[in-house]
Amino acid sequence: MSNIKILDCTLRDGGYINNWEFKDSHIIKILNALSLAKIDIIECGYLSNKTIKTRDCTLFQNLQLLGKFSKNIPLDSKKVAMINLGDFDTSSLPKRDKSIIDGIRLAFHKEHLQNALTQAQILKNLDYEVFFQPMITKRYSDLEFLHMIEEVNKLGIYAFYLVDSFGSMSLKEFMRYFILADSNLNKNIALGYHSHNNMQLAFSNAIFLCSQNLKREIIIDSSIYGIGRGAGNLNTELIADFCNKELEAHYDIMPLLEIIDTLLQSLMSKHSWGFSPSQYLSASLNLHPNYASYLTRKNANNVTTLKRILEKIPESKKSSFDKNLIQKLYADFLLECATPIKKEFSLPKDKKILLIAPGKSTSEYKDLINQKIQSNKYHVIALNHISKFPCNYYFFSNQKRYDEFSTSLQPHKTLITNNLKAHIPSNELGGILDFAKLAFIGDEFFSNVSVIMLNFLISQGFESVEFAGLDGYKLVEENYSYDEYDVQITLENIQEQNTLIENALRLLKPKINISFIKPSIFEKNTFKCALENKILIGGGG
Repeated sequence: MSNIKILDCTLRDGGYINNWEFKDSHIIKILNALSLAKIDIIECGYLSNKTIKTRDCTLFQNLQLLGKFSKNIPLDSKKVAMINLGDFDTSSLPKRDKSIIDGIRLAFHKEHLQNALTQAQILKNLDYEVFFQPMITKRYSDLEFLHMIEEVNKLGIYAFYLVDSFGSMSLKEFMRYFILADSNLNKNIALGYHSHNNMQLAFSNAIFLCSQNLKREIIIDSSIYGIGRGAGNLNTELIADFCNKELEAHYDIMPLLEIIDTLLQSLMSKHSWGFSPSQYLSASLNLHPNYASYLTRKNANNVTTLKRILEKIPESKKSSFDKNLIQKLYADFLLECATPIKKEFSLPKDKKILLIAPGKSTSEYKDLINQKIQSNKYHVIALNHISKFPCNYYFFSNQKRYDEFSTSLQPHKTLITNNLKAHIPSNELGGILDFAKLAFIGDEFFSNVSVIMLNFLISQGFESVEFAGLDGYKLVEENYSYDEYDVQITLENIQEQNTLIENALRLLKPKINISFIKPSIFEKNTFKCALENKILIGGGG
């Protein structure tokens, strides 16, 4: 077992979950736990010139900031930090004998190999142990991979890595690169494995590597609770337990479990990670995980829709996340016509309009809502759900929500936008609205159901509308008046969605008078105040 080492990257790879905003006290707790667990190599975070924070963060401007935590790591644990090529000026580093870390992990993309080799030589001249990390290893052909190994052999680095950035490397692919590396890498260079868990392959590939009885040093990357971007990483507690049982190692698992219990479970409730259908699709298409995460946060797409959009990403854009590209692909997809409009739908103007969004406040104000409905003075329209109140129409602009409720809908009362795929003949529906005409306010694109319906009412000449249940999204409580089984909400997503709705209502208020049955964060000045005070309140339709 002495030649197999575990490198924990909780504080670095885990930072993709919370923007590296670990409290100093939590950093100390995690370092102490890793030390007590006898983890061989501890990655303390990123070295980056892009950060300005000096506390409560594992992005470090310099080694001095990292130094305040060094006393929490025993001398027999190796300390390392990662540099993304180009993000840190390596000339500012002291020599290793005056440094608080032992090694630098240098991560880079294929097209920057030559620059990475140059930087690795600089780091080696400073006597650091260099961990050479070619991201998305499977992008290299056999000849390109062997050429890279030939160059690192000349440098005499400490460790060379197989990096499964997208969690898509099958055992067959992993064995191929493993055999090439082990057969050609100098025997005094360690072989490392860094994985992501999109296809649940991290553990099985790591077990394969550990079972090869290699003479060289093997380094397995992992993180506590598998914390990491998208599908996360190999779990430190699991690979450590495997090594204890199968390889006679002596890791202490309990300190790691205590960190999960006291810190990471609550973090996961706010910023989720782990296996999901979207992350599986991301890996199967060899895509950067942020593409799938972006579409999932919209909470409007079933898995078939996700796949169709992700398949449109060109090969040249797969390895690095391009937010502008995925925004355009998503908007273009929503604007595609899936159900033809046979005839224009219109609402008679003999009644007022009451829109029922799915926020939980409808339960609190049910008596007032029922009173308005019973007055027979309103067209009552439920938005993206089947309301508990009697409605004249049920309007859907979200495929996921329409799919969820379609079997319980009365066809003649059902309105959908034409970008949705209907489950019944279109002539049986109550009406089909043109999404492309209703999704814009000026040049700005909005896909929220409340905004779509408001645009439709304005086009019909209505001058006022009343809302029930347009509460705004919240994190700590249920958002909807019905049971929510598939809603994936993060703090970032909440703030983004509330901001989009607030901006749309601000733009539309000059065109239509909007009132709320209950006080709403979307009324004048309330939304700004709520965000400033981090008050995150109920469902947004």
